[in-house]
Amino acid sequence: MARGLAVAWAVLGPLLWGCALALQGGMLYPRESPSRERKELDGLWSFRADFSDNRRRGFEEQWYRRPLRESGPTLDMPVPSSFNDISQDWRLRHFVGWVWYEREVILPERWTQDLSTRVVLRIGSAHAYAIVVSQGLLCPEYIL
Repeated sequence: MARGLAVAWAVLGPLLWGCALALQGGMLYPRESPSRERKELDGLWSFRADFSDNRRRGFEEQWYRRPLRESGPTLDMPVPSSFNDISQDWRLRHFVGWVWYEREVILPERWTQDLSTRVVLRIGSAHAYAIVVSQGLLCPEYIL
C-alpha cells in the first residue's frame, strides 16, 4: 500500500506542481503584446441587489434596458470585491440571489473603427453564474 502511494505521488506530484505554477502565473490570462490590447474594468461600478421576494424583479422590469440608477437606489461597489463584505447593509451580508453591476465604458477608437477587430470580454471574478448585458441587450454568448 505504501509503495502504491509513493508511486502515485511520484507520478502526480510533478503534474500537480506544474499546474500550481501555471495557475500562479495566470495560465491563459491575456497579456499585453504588440497584437493584443487590454482594457481593465476594475474600479467603482453601480450596484444593486434584487431584494424582491422572487429575486427576479430585475428581469421582469428589465433593469438592463436603462441606467441602473433609474430602477432604484444603487451603491458604488468596488470591482473586484465581494459585495457581501463591503456594504454595511445587513441584508447583503448573507444575500443569495441576483445582483446587478453596471459600468459605462469607452472603448478605444481603433476597436470600433475596424469591424474585423475581435473584442473579447474576459470576466475573471464571476464565480457562480453571470449574464452580460451590452447596450441594453442580453448577450447569450456571454452567459457564464
